[in-house]
Amino acid sequence: MSTETRKKWFPEWVNTFNLLVFFLWQSKSFMGTQMIFAIFSNYVSKWRCEGVGNYGKNCTIFNSGCKLEYENNYFYSAALKFGWVCSDDSYMVAFSSQLQFFGVLIGTVFFGILSDAIGRRKTSIINVGLGCSFILISSFIDNSKFFVFSRFVIGLANGGSLNSGVTYCMEVLPSDKRIFIKCLFNWGLSRVLLTAICYYFNNYASALLVSGLMVIPAILLLIFYFPESPTWYHYKNMEEKMIKSEKIIAKLSNIEYVKIQHEPITKKESFLELLKDKIILKKLSILWCMWFVASLCGYSIDLHSSEISGNLYINQFFFGFTIYFSKLIVPTIDSHCQWFTRRLFHQGAQAIVVICFGILALLVAIKYNGLVILILNVIGVVFIEFSWDACYLCAIESMPTNVRSSSLGSCSLMARIGSIISPMLPYLNTFWPPMAYFVVACLGLINLLVSFFFLKETKNVFLDKVHLTEKNDDVTNCSIELLNKHTKNSNNNI
Repeated sequence: MSTETRKKWFPEWVNTFNLLVFFLWQSKSFMGTQMIFAIFSNYVSKWRCEGVGNYGKNCTIFNSGCKLEYENNYFYSAALKFGWVCSDDSYMVAFSSQLQFFGVLIGTVFFGILSDAIGRRKTSIINVGLGCSFILISSFIDNSKFFVFSRFVIGLANGGSLNSGVTYCMEVLPSDKRIFIKCLFNWGLSRVLLTAICYYFNNYASALLVSGLMVIPAILLLIFYFPESPTWYHYKNMEEKMIKSEKIIAKLSNIEYVKIQHEPITKKESFLELLKDKIILKKLSILWCMWFVASLCGYSIDLHSSEISGNLYINQFFFGFTIYFSKLIVPTIDSHCQWFTRRLFHQGAQAIVVICFGILALLVAIKYNGLVILILNVIGVVFIEFSWDACYLCAIESMPTNVRSSSLGSCSLMARIGSIISPMLPYLNTFWPPMAYFVVACLGLINLLVSFFFLKETKNVFLDKVHLTEKNDDVTNCSIELLNKHTKNSNNNI
């Protein structure tokens, strides 16, 4: 009876299997927010000697021996716990984030190779299990060096999750639901969840413990519920196992199994082969610049967001909800407005980023500290997210099929390098308060100029007709199915 009701009231794709894939996707995205957990784990409120003077971040006062009074007690951070404030270990604030992002870089490469070798599901079990375990373990660590090492391992696991985990979800979902999952279950929602946890458990150790516990259901689903990806079996020429996996998915989805006609396997080119072709190298150089700047600017502003005046949690909820709802708008505009091209998407987003952070640099330079700072930060972060979306689309649509996967991998590598550098930008504010905003505006301007002069339009390109020579690229047809098919090879920027 319940099955009949479900079929009557809901479309066929709304079934237990797909809903649990959505949950798995969101769990992996939530685990990815550990990359910006430093917003809270490095948070330190302004201070003063009790009852004396104004609140600030004067290290002379901090080390004077007087009884300190903090402006607020929003969150007890690891920076306070391990003595990283105004001490010889102050460098650990930036270093812990850098080491974590370095772990993401290594994890992306290592688990990407492992995923192709042993399967998406098995690799996901390893990296999600590893990440969950070390998130839980790190909540009990009292030694600062071991804590920083745990952040590296969590970064390693996240690098793998962003690779094999995202690929798995994309491969087992119906092709027309891949855009749906990227829009509805996005990075903004994960950020809201992290902020809510830190609000109710306002101690870094408690927040880590709860965050780790929230990932456990995803591990159990991977171990006991989800089958291996049929697409991976197809790639490995294991037809019997592929059909068996497809039948399991059909059964779990409560639908009748229908044999699927798969496309022939395309020979993929290695990264080194890409560099030998001048046309591909030219295209890649443009994409590398776009991805590097988006990553460096995005993460540096995220890590700096805890310094914005006002309530820490209201600010972070504002960031999260704005990002979430803004992600729902772009697909609608893109599908209904032909004038909304890829060049306009990227350059428009980048121009607004330059304007916002240029104004922010000016406001901080004149020591303005009002609501406009928060508003411009939120607008800037949202349009950095839009530039990320443009980066993915341009990378997918610019490259021929046989080199698309390797190209996306190289772009992801450049993004990881940018993320490793990003924790240093907020540190530059110690030399000149608006330095981080100024650098973001300058990098955005360079990126805008590169995009304006060199980025080729790719909207409505038929992916199978993308060639090495620009004159042969056919942009007269649109293939949403093929676009969705190849997004599984890209890494998601949480």
